[in-house]
Amino acid sequence: MTDNVYTSDVTVDNATPAQLAESIRLREERISENIDELVGRIHPKVLASQAVDRAKSTVVTEDGQPKTDTIALAAGSVLGVAALVIGLAGRNRRG
Repeated sequence: MTDNVYTSDVTVDNATPAQLAESIRLREERISENIDELVGRIHPKVLASQAVDRAKSTVVTEDGQPKTDTIALAAGSVLGVAALVIGLAGRNRRG
């Protein structure tokens, strides 16, 4: 058996104290790496960058050209909501 215990081949019953210590050290190292990766994923700058990238990909193609259909849909929606608000506001004043 090797002292570099990475798998569960070594059990408490048949491992030497050195093997158990190495197994614990390797597990702690893996846990530490996982925590570092998770912290990196949820860092506010990373999340903001991902949000900006998603927003850009909604209105711009990969070659930098605007997606006219998406922009037209958004503009039409804004105009529709504005017309509805103005219409309802005018209706409330009259009656």
